[in-house]
Amino acid sequence: MKRIMCFIIIILILCAAVIVACPKETNAGSAGTAQQNSSPPAAEPEPAQAVSSQPKLMVEKYVLDRDYIEAGGSATVKVTIRNTSSSQDVKNIKVSFWEESAEILPDGTGAVYYKQIAKNSSCTWSFKVTATTTAQSKPHPATITMEYEDCNGNPLSASDRIILQVRQPVRLSYAEPSLPVRVTQGDRPSFTMTLMNLGKSTIYNVHLKFDIPGLSGGSLLIGTIPPGESQTGTTNLRVESEQLGPVKGTLLLSYEDEYGERYEEEIPLSTNIEAKKEVSVPKQTDMTKTTTKFPGWIIWAAAGTLLFALISYFVSRWLKEKKQREEDEMRL
Repeated sequence: MKRIMCFIIIILILCAAVIVACPKETNAGSAGTAQQNSSPPAAEPEPAQAVSSQPKLMVEKYVLDRDYIEAGGSATVKVTIRNTSSSQDVKNIKVSFWEESAEILPDGTGAVYYKQIAKNSSCTWSFKVTATTTAQSKPHPATITMEYEDCNGNPLSASDRIILQVRQPVRLSYAEPSLPVRVTQGDRPSFTMTLMNLGKSTIYNVHLKFDIPGLSGGSLLIGTIPPGESQTGTTNLRVESEQLGPVKGTLLLSYEDEYGERYEEEIPLSTNIEAKKEVSVPKQTDMTKTTTKFPGWIIWAAAGTLLFALISYFVSRWLKEKKQREEDEMRL
């Protein structure tokens, strides 16, 4: 019996030992399998490169070589173009000019080519433009277009607007004015002047002012003259008594355009002032002396003779008619 019990205990001990030993091997095997099946650690991703912005061209400034372009005239425009990018150059740049109303035309094709504009740099395009003779007197918007490529060859474009001022020239014409060749002290000679607006813009505040020694008359305001029309101004000058002989002076013609700019022109005038001639009136004493040359009796004798002749004529005629009637009665 003791042997059986010992045998059972030994078997139990062996079983327990087997049970304890098996999980360790299984875990070890599982660990080995996991170690064999697991993939090697993935490499860390490289940091993505930062995408840079597209380079931008713009008109930084522009300058006209005068205050405005006169219709029919020419001027030079300077346009400065800047590459605003701080990281990229631009290349294959084409810059062109275009005016919306086609009243300002560039010389040639109105375009220019630049091989490259470096980052944070600029270039200046200088070109000549001409305004047509019929161009309207006003500000004219024009467009500067820029076509270019970035450093990778991608096509890009940009445009900016500039303003160019055009004015029509003032064309005031007139017939050469003149005074009478001779004027007399105390007279009021008339002066007339016709002015014609041959331009395409209105002329304002047309004014005439006289500065002639010996003649006074102040000034004459003609006013506004529309395009293609004429106005006539008339005034009377007064010849003063203090001045005699040839005199020379000026007529100051002044006017303004539609922008308020004032124009002046001096026109020479001349005349000859003569003294006023007094008309002599016969004195009463002279008339009396002329009358006394004929005595009164002569006048009365002439009147009596004329009266006697008239009476004799009528009496003689009456007698003839009476005699004729008597003869006619006797015949009957």
